[in-house]
Amino acid sequence: MTEQKLPYESSDDFESDFKWLMRDVRGRRLMHWLLTKSGVFRTTFEEAPMRASYMPIAMAHAEGRKDIGYRLMAQIDRVCPDQYSKMMKENKNG
Repeated sequence: MTEQKLPYESSDDFESDFKWLMRDVRGRRLMHWLLTKSGVFRTTFEEAPMRASYMPIAMAHAEGRKDIGYRLMAQIDRVCPDQYSKMMKENKNG
């Protein structure tokens, strides 16, 4: 299955908007929160209760959330990689 980008994702506006968000401390704080909530900084296995009969479904759900986080991280790396380390330093305490 190939990934189809929405028109906005392929536009100059998308890149410009992303840079705008990451240039400001508030935008980086929000992005860090989104990445944290998506689960990219923890393993999927820990999220799913080990004794639950629905563990495979819970893990698949967690991986779906993480996919969004990975896409955001890929955009940071592509558009403004210098802002990633800045964001992590600013949010080192959660």
